[in-house]
Amino acid sequence: MSQFLKDSFPQIVLLATFLFLLGMLNLVSGEGLLKVRQQFDRRNLYQFFEAGSFDNDLVLDSYLLSAAAEGSKLSNLHLLNLDRDRLAYVARKDGQAVAVAVPAIADDGFNGKIDLLIAVDMFGRISAARVVEDINSDQLFGVVDVIDSKWMNEFTGNSMRDILRLSWQPITSENEYDQFVGASVTPKSVANKIYDALVFYQSNRIELIQGGES
Repeated sequence: MSQFLKDSFPQIVLLATFLFLLGMLNLVSGEGLLKVRQQFDRRNLYQFFEAGSFDNDLVLDSYLLSAAAEGSKLSNLHLLNLDRDRLAYVARKDGQAVAVAVPAIADDGFNGKIDLLIAVDMFGRISAARVVEDINSDQLFGVVDVIDSKWMNEFTGNSMRDILRLSWQPITSENEYDQFVGASVTPKSVANKIYDALVFYQSNRIELIQGGES
């Protein structure tokens, strides 16, 4: 070993140690951020399913839905109108699937969009349909930020045959129209996309349930 290397060796070891610790810190920080995002979704997903109706981890028991419908083994994936990869969440009780929450995007006709998440039980009834805040990100986790809406609550307990009636039901709460969708979006466009999500669910129920198993 040259004299230069001998003299520089302690500094080289110190630099290598620093870079190693920095890399570990970044790794731990990344894992910590992921856990925070997952916990955020886990907490908010509880409002999509009846209390006590499931006992699994909704965030981990999920099915990846690709924004690219081409080549997918899922039928009618295009009906969801996804512009980024999202997750469908499977709720289970004692190992048996009881409901699936499916994401969808409704267009407002003015280059805007409304992110939706619709939970459907094994009988095809909606257990919850909600607008979720668009985070404009490619993240799979930390995305279930629910916007409160009394009008959206009206979909709970309904099935496909009820959607037409709900699509013409007016939003009566003062200022709620602007609050959760914006003035350019009609109730019918939201209801139609919920109907599309139900069609997708019915077309792929078995695959979603089996694919979501860990």
